[in-house]
Amino acid sequence: MNVQWPIKILLAHPQAPFLQQDKFTIAADCVAFSSDNYGKMVGKDEGVVIGCPLLEDPDKMMSKLALMIKETSANNINVYTMEVPCCHAIHMMVEKAINEAGKDNINKNNYIVRVSSGEIEPYKPGVIDDSMIDKERKVHGHGHGNDHAC
Repeated sequence: MNVQWPIKILLAHPQAPFLQQDKFTIAADCVAFSSDNYGKMVGKDEGVVIGCPLLEDPDKMMSKLALMIKETSANNINVYTMEVPCCHAIHMMVEKAINEAGKDNINKNNYIVRVSSGEIEPYKPGVIDDSMIDKERKVHGHGHGNDHAC
């Protein structure tokens, strides 16, 4: 993984050099701390920006992602989020930003990280399974477990 600063979506400049590589990653804040495999999947020269649609203003986040995608010269974008449905907004924001920028040439790969195992799987738009609902309940205090990672 590349060493860079800042990494937060809302702080990074849309024309930052690390966003001008062939590939960059957009991830939920918790991803790097929830999966041992994530660090292996991000390339050495790959820029990374992170954010949380639950804790940050989603309108500002969407606007910033739109600017980043409009200004990037990247041909490949990887999106990683946690499995909880609140995180899925990042996938939708990136898709909308790519469409609005008219950048049909961008190859986008979407992934989710399972909360309990840290396993990384392809994201399937519109698919919410029992594990996702269970983790969402626990995150928002509706479960009985101590699993509060989002």
